Amino acid sequence: MMGGMRTAGTKRKTPAHPDEFFIGKRLMVVTAHPDDEGIAAGTMYKNHRAGGTTFLVCATYGEKGKSHLDRPVSDAALKRIRKQELLRAAEILKIDRVLFLGMPDAGVRGRRADLYRKLLPIVRRIKPDYILSFGPDGMSGHWDHITVGGVSLRIARRENIPMLAFTISPEFRRALPPERFMARRKFGSYRPGAPQHRESDVKIAVNAAVKRRAWSSHRSQFSGRPPRFHFPYEHFVRE
Repeated sequence: MMGGMRTAGTKRKTPAHPDEFFIGKRLMVVTAHPDDEGIAAGTMYKNHRAGGTTFLVCATYGEKGKSHLDRPVSDAALKRIRKQELLRAAEILKIDRVLFLGMPDAGVRGRRADLYRKLLPIVRRIKPDYILSFGPDGMSGHWDHITVGGVSLRIARRENIPMLAFTISPEFRRALPPERFMARRKFGSYRPGAPQHRESDVKIAVNAAVKRRAWSSHRSQFSGRPPRFHFPYEHFVRE
């Protein structure tokens, strides 16, 4: 487990839009792999700008994420690489603390009880106002995502903490339809079939330039130029 704290700074602001009810609060974002935080990158940065505090919990080090590597790398080496990539992204996004749970990449589903046992005391110690994590589709259908989201929701309900689940924006859905999701499944463990994405009921306007810069930290996860994020909103579903 690893983390760093930034000093308190910006004064909390009144939300500019009703959907921003959780912005400027104490947030815990729970993900499966380094680079998953990109789903809510703009929201986390906006939370910082509004005077909120953000904790990022990453279940694995992403050691199986090898589909874009130019040369073979051991799992141990890729763990070190991806950990540093995530910490660089966290600096850009002004995340207050990053915690790694050290679960096996592509193996979280089989260790659901271990994940619950590791995550519950962290939630109780941090006492977030809101938890953000994956919904039942896991965005991509990856079992690590689905398991992390399911355990997060179970804990959120046990501790009476509101949870918001990541979901795909309509723009992203048009740009990357289900068949393209399926074609990208080179590594990892996925639920059979195309993911069934839910319609969002919370939409957050974000700084796409900061989101792109943070994603560029994950150089091991793209070939050539990093993907472009043209979408001005991040979408969530209230659980």
